[in-house]
Amino acid sequence: MGSKGDFITVKPNDDVVARYVDYYYFHVSHDAAFHKNFFFYPNYKHAITIYKGSDVSLTDDGSLVLPSKEDAISCFYSINTATNFKVQLNGIFNKIGIVFNPLGLNHFIEAGLGDFFDRAVNKFECFSDPFIQALEKVYSETDTEKKALLLDLFFKGTYTGFEEPTVKKAVQEILNTNGSVKVEELSEMLNVNRKTLLRLFKKHLCCSVEEYKKMVMFRNALNYSLQAGQEATLTDVALYSLYYDQAHYIKHFKSVTQQSPKTLLSKLTKLGTQETYWNFED
Repeated sequence: MGSKGDFITVKPNDDVVARYVDYYYFHVSHDAAFHKNFFFYPNYKHAITIYKGSDVSLTDDGSLVLPSKEDAISCFYSINTATNFKVQLNGIFNKIGIVFNPLGLNHFIEAGLGDFFDRAVNKFECFSDPFIQALEKVYSETDTEKKALLLDLFFKGTYTGFEEPTVKKAVQEILNTNGSVKVEELSEMLNVNRKTLLRLFKKHLCCSVEEYKKMVMFRNALNYSLQAGQEATLTDVALYSLYYDQAHYIKHFKSVTQQSPKTLLSKLTKLGTQETYWNFED
């Protein structure tokens, strides 16, 4: 086991589920003396985070995880659109992450996200008892691939679809343009006024159009920087990510992370095989 615990990522196997769930991750520590704090940053791929046998307290800037005498399962959903969040992990834990593609979770619930969540980190109770029962089976399985298949089975059976073409087209255009499309251009393209567009984003994405655009631009710049490594200059990253210039990129990066790109990027750790990048405190 590494100093950051065991961390494994697995892609969904079911074709339907794989359209909306990007990947699962399994993060475990069997060390009672384990203690690590890490930060995660805005991402348009939001996640359900699940713990079994942990006492999880939500704080103003993240969460505190401690071993629990109870073996209960607790679930959370994070929507961090503009800032970083801190997770304090202590002792033995057994954690599952379900990372959704943009608008992914919306295909498994019958109401808008805004009807369930009102803060950046929320308790997740949308699926009620059937989800907990499915998770008990996942936790009782020792093979990682079989864990993923059990999760696939649950989500395939829970699929409801998502019929909001305006939101879907708006999100796709934001992704296609890396967040550079203007809100008025979206409104004209979709033949819907700004007020309606804002209402739909608040209902189904729990953020404004501008917040979503900035989040996409930031996250893609972060991913590109880490994947390109030292070969990419700040100017390269800014141009690739469609910022106005290098200064615009640095200013936005600092506003989100409170650190410069040069300072933070060297601290980030990639976990698993997907785009999971966390900043662990020493």
